[in-house]
Amino acid sequence: MTQFKYKCVPVPTVLDTGKAGKDPHGAAVIAYEQIINQGAADGWELVQVDAVSSVQNPGCLSGLLGKKTEEVTFKLLIFKKAI
Repeated sequence: MTQFKYKCVPVPTVLDTGKAGKDPHGAAVIAYEQIINQGAADGWELVQVDAVSSVQNPGCLSGLLGKKTEEVTFKLLIFKKAI
């Protein structure tokens, strides 16, 4: 039975693609391709793209000053490799 180890790589949900042009999503696609291809070159297989949210509560002083809980959502590329 094959066993696997897994690796999660966070990637931005918003990518700056520069000025408006013929292919506004090209830079975003290339950025993801580079991460996936680097993983493949290192022997990792992409198995899933997932969105994860994390919550950060304000510290004591920030809370007193009215800062709210901050929720951030980001994408994860999940890779696996046989061990």
